[in-house]
Formats: sequence, structure tokens, C-alpha cells
Amino acid sequence: MARRLFLRHLAAIVMTCSLSPSFAGYDDGARYAFLPSYMQKSIVVIDLYDRARAHDVKLNAAPDSVAASEVLRALVIGHNANKMLTLVDLMTEELTQIGYPLAIEPNVVLVSPIGETAAIYDSAASILQVHALRRKEILLSVSNVETATELTFNPDGSTIYWVDQAQGTLNAVDLWSSRRSLKLTRKAASLSAMTRSVDGTLGFISNADSDQVYVVDLHDLKMLRTAGVGRAPGRPWGTADGQYMLVPNTGSGTLTAISTLSSDSLYTVKTVSNAVSVNPGWIDTVAAVIGDDGSIIFHNIANGAELSREKLPGAPSAGVVTSDSKTLAVAIPDSGEMAFFDMRKRKRLPSILGMPNDIGEISLAISNNLCH
Repeated sequence: MARRLFLRHLAAIVMTCSLSPSFAGYDDGARYAFLPSYMQKSIVVIDLYDRARAHDVKLNAAPDSVAASEVLRALVIGHNANKMLTLVDLMTEELTQIGYPLAIEPNVVLVSPIGETAAIYDSAASILQVHALRRKEILLSVSNVETATELTFNPDGSTIYWVDQAQGTLNAVDLWSSRRSLKLTRKAASLSAMTRSVDGTLGFISNADSDQVYVVDLHDLKMLRTAGVGRAPGRPWGTADGQYMLVPNTGSGTLTAISTLSSDSLYTVKTVSNAVSVNPGWIDTVAAVIGDDGSIIFHNIANGAELSREKLPGAPSAGVVTSDSKTLAVAIPDSGEMAFFDMRKRKRLPSILGMPNDIGEISLAISNNLCH
């Protein structure tokens, strides 16, 4: 009976809004962004079109993470200490919350590209699971998964990748429990998480110790080549058009562009000292490189030329660019501010003030940063 009631409630997540015609909902994956506040046990909903604080979703437990699913029209919120998820129905006026118990801690929650499944990773137990959220079913459970980086799905959500820094390997497992591994380096190294190409054929992984980016054939899980970059590269950021991987080099304060067609390094230019994100926008002609000190440098993606600079009033979290590639949104937790920039004009827009000063990173179901 409990399972039947759960499924009935969860099915409502994917229904139309016909039962509540006066309420538009917050299910537009391109319009609404979501930020967790641990201390206030809430999710702040931001309207990116109006650049306004639209709503605060009060929760029963503090959120450790939040992900948005365009397909489910729902938020998937992780609560580590409670070993559970909360699913928030974004289509109902009440923003109905459904508890989803787990057997592991959801230290990492990653919604797959198909939107109906989510990867759950417990770092202490070294267990990775993939859940079908509608059916409340575990599709995959894998033990001995060691990683300190983010996880990456392939485009259809059937395979998930992770990097083991201690072993120097890239690992993959599919929903049929077929597990593969590729040795990237013979010693423990400062390896980044993998960023895949838009079509899912190539993977790019930075090695901060050797100042290289590994280019991997993801179909056969084979090394294709290495690309030279600047000192101490971080995780590559892909452009939505699939043409470039942009690599921030924290050791040299530079930015390297790699062609996804040839895997060649195209240029390396000076940028911010310690990048927290690299956000392509305005039809992938401009990249905003955001530094941990609040510096933002806008670069021409084609040739790396610096276009302009801005300065935020505090340390920012990673930015996101809206799906139309026009607007960059950056949260500044310490000052409780959400800053916006016009990516075409590279100009500051009015901010949202009075946000919680512990807001986490922005989650957006549909953004211009497709591959990161």
C-alpha cells in the first residue's frame, strides 16, 4: 500500500498543470534556478527571466545538494545525515514534497541527461547507485568506487564515469554492471573529473601534476592522445556547440582552448588566477572566466583575446549561463547576492540582494553549460 501511494504521488510530478491552471509552476527548466541554503533548510528559487527571487521552498531537513530534472519537473534534494532524498514537485501550487529513503548517504546526486534517473554516490561507503526515480527502483549498485571528483554520465544515461586519483584511472560502469577501467598515469596524480564532448564520444581529463589533458575514446575506453596546457590545469569546461574544451590553469593563471575536432591546443592566454568556473555564452563566442577572488574576465573563445573585466564584491561560487546563452548568473554566498551579466554586451545587470549568506551552487535543469 505504501509503495502504491508513493507511486501515485510521484506520478503527479510528470502530469500536466491542468489541475492547477492558475499556477504556472516552477517547472520551466530554462527559466528557474535553484540554490540550497543549509542553515535555513530551504531552496531559493530564482526567476532568471525577471532576475528576481521567486520563492523559498521550506524543507524538513537541511539540503546538502540539489539537482533539477526537466523530465520529472522536480527537484532532487540530497540529505546526507538522513540518508534520503526529497523530491519536490515543481508543477503543483503546494510544491509537494515526497520523501525518498536510501540505504546510503547521497554525498553526490547527479541527475542523468535523460532526466528520469539519478546517480547517488556515498563517498565513505564507496558505493555508487543509479536510481529510477519514478519507479523507486535501484538500477545499478556498485561497490569499491573511489573518487574525489564529480561523476559524469554519457548522453543517454546508460554509462557513468568517474576518476580514481589514487589509482590514476578513468572508470566506467553501465546499467548492465559491465565495469571497465583505463590507466591514465602510473602514479597517484591530481586528476580532474572527466568532461565529455557533446556527442559523448570523447572524454577530457586534466592532470595537474604533468600539465596535460588526456583525450579518451569513450566508446572503446582507450587513450587517444595528450594535449599540453598551462601549469596545474583544472577540469575542462565544454562549449555547447561542441567545438572547444576550455581549460583553466590555476598554476599559471591562464586559459587553454582545445579543439574537440583535432584535440590540439589552440592557444593559452592569461586570465584570472584561480578559476572557479569557465562559462561560455552568447552563442559560444564569449567565455566568462570567474576567479575565486571575484574577478571575471571575458574572453573571445575563437582566439582567446580579453574583451573586458568585472569585479564581484566577494568570493563567488561557480556560475551558470542560461540556455539561450544570453545571461550569466553568479551566486556570491558571503554577501547574499546573485549577480547577473549580459553575455553579449558583457555588462553587469541589477543583482538580487538579501539572499541567505550560505547559499550553495546554482542548479539549472537546462543551461548553456551542457557538458560539465
